[in-house]
Amino acid sequence: MYRVRQFGRAVGAWTRPADLGEDLADRFLPPRAADLYAAMPGYDRRHAASVARALLVQGHREPELMAAALLHDVGKTAGGPGRLRLWHRVAVVLLQAWWPGLLLRLGRAGRSRVWQVQLDHAAIGARLAAQAGCPARTVELIRCHEDHAAAAADPLLAALQAVDDTY
Repeated sequence: MYRVRQFGRAVGAWTRPADLGEDLADRFLPPRAADLYAAMPGYDRRHAASVARALLVQGHREPELMAAALLHDVGKTAGGPGRLRLWHRVAVVLLQAWWPGLLLRLGRAGRSRVWQVQLDHAAIGARLAAQAGCPARTVELIRCHEDHAAAAADPLLAALQAVDDTY
């Protein structure tokens, strides 16, 4: 159900002006990674900025964590034919809430690159972050941000996941 709340927040943010986190991108991202961030749709930048700001409020100042917060979903919107658009996000939220097995089957069946991107966005984002010059720790946080089992051994990953699941 948290994904439904998260989607509701995203739609709400989409309909009103909001901080897109450019100041955070300038502060925490290498220049090529800041370009990746700037290329993300506004609703993704709002979400990422909300995650980063919430981590700051919690007292986190680790540059690698802040960069991961800003880029954790960049793999969803990197462009190309598999890019997740807003209507795909709606479908994903509904499938995850009511029929999660179907999303997995669609992505793994290779029928649609879009569904595969949803399933693989963490790995795609990690690769893009590495290519854009992000530190290895940032890349690993992005790669694992959907892996809740990995968070047990990594307090920074646990913090990223907890805030991401809220916003």
